[in-house]
Amino acid sequence: MRTAGTVGAVALVGLFTCLTANAQVVINGSDLPAADVGRVAQQIGYVIPDGHYWYDRLTGAWGREGQGTAGFTQPSLSLGGALRADASAGRTGAFINGRELAESDVAALTGMGIPVYRGRYWVDAAGNGGIEGAPASFNLYSLAQQAAAAGRGSIYAKSGYGDNKSATWIGADGSLSHSTTVNGKTYDYYIGD
Repeated sequence: MRTAGTVGAVALVGLFTCLTANAQVVINGSDLPAADVGRVAQQIGYVIPDGHYWYDRLTGAWGREGQGTAGFTQPSLSLGGALRADASAGRTGAFINGRELAESDVAALTGMGIPVYRGRYWVDAAGNGGIEGAPASFNLYSLAQQAAAAGRGSIYAKSGYGDNKSATWIGADGSLSHSTTVNGKTYDYYIGD
């Protein structure tokens, strides 16, 4: 909400409180109290649907427990416990920020022209990354943009179906947009000039 007055802000807080009073949200294996669900809803602009999720604080990536990345939100939110290696039930041997990537994560990254190798890596919200314990040696956004410029002009990758899906588009001009639909509700973000 960009220009809400005090009355509007109070009404919004009340709405989030009503919507989250009976929330059943588990993030990284920890129950999220209803008050925290309301606080997070205010921060990110939407209510988290009931369910079990994983959340990567460094990148802002999130997904349903046992599944790959469903989307991205703000990084550094104070949510749940520590991100577990098995959060996505991955069996790829490729880890980012301690989480083993699911096949759908590897397919999405390779579909955007980003090579994925077995090993343990860190990645931040700006796409910078490297081998765990080492300095940055790549940027995911730059790699995807280079692949787009060198070959197809732009890249579109999607995963999921029906009411639970996500799509990412990277333009050769460096723009990035991502759309995630969870239980029929769509959330979008755009990064560009």
